[in-house]
Amino acid sequence: MSVLTTPPLRPRLDEALRLEHQGADAQALRALEALTVADPTWDLARLEAARVGLKVGDVVARAAFHADVARSLSPENPRAHYLWALAQDELGDRQAATAALQIALLMRPDFPDAQFRLAGLLSAQGRWPEATEAWRRVVAFSPAAGARAQLAEALEKVGDVASAEAELRALMKQGAGRPLATAKLIGLLERTGRAGEATVLKRSLASPDRAMRPLR
Repeated sequence: MSVLTTPPLRPRLDEALRLEHQGADAQALRALEALTVADPTWDLARLEAARVGLKVGDVVARAAFHADVARSLSPENPRAHYLWALAQDELGDRQAATAALQIALLMRPDFPDAQFRLAGLLSAQGRWPEATEAWRRVVAFSPAAGARAQLAEALEKVGDVASAEAELRALMKQGAGRPLATAKLIGLLERTGRAGEATVLKRSLASPDRAMRPLR
C-alpha cells in the first residue's frame, strides 16, 4: 500500500462507495478504477474495484484483474483470494476458483462465505468426499436448512445413506426446514428402493379433511 498517496485518496474511495450504496454501481466502479490509476499500489482500491466489478456483472475479466493485482500486493489477505476465486468461477475456471478459496480458508478458517462457495464448487465438480467435509464445516458455521440439505446430498453421493437420512430427518424437526427436508427425504427413499416408506411420508403431508359446519 502506498503510504504517501493513500490518505488524500481516501475521500474519493468513500465517495465511490457512497455511489454504490445509492445503487449507482457502474459509476462507482468507474470511480474506483480511477483510484487504481491514481495509485496502482493501493490494495484496498483494487479490492473494492474487484468486488463492485463482480456486482456489475459484464466486466468480470476486469474484476479478475483487480483481484489478481490485490493478491500480488497483499498475498496474506484472504479477501483478495476470495474475490479472485469468485471471478474465476464466473469465468468458468472452477479449478482455479477452488484452489483460491482453499488458500483463503487456510489464512482465515472462519470465513463463512468462502466456505460456502468452496462447498458448492466441490459439489459442482462431483468431488463428493471433499464436498462432504466442506458442507460439514458450512453447517458448523450456520446450520441453515439449505446447507444441511446439501450435506445430506453429499453424504448420499459418497454412499453414506444412513447419515444422509439422519440429517434429513433431523432437519424435518426444524419448522423452516421441514418442507425442503421432507421433499429430499422422499426422493432419497425412492432412490434407495423404499417406495412404500416414501408413499407413507407423502400421505403424512396431506392436510386432513376438516369437518365444516353448515352455514346458517
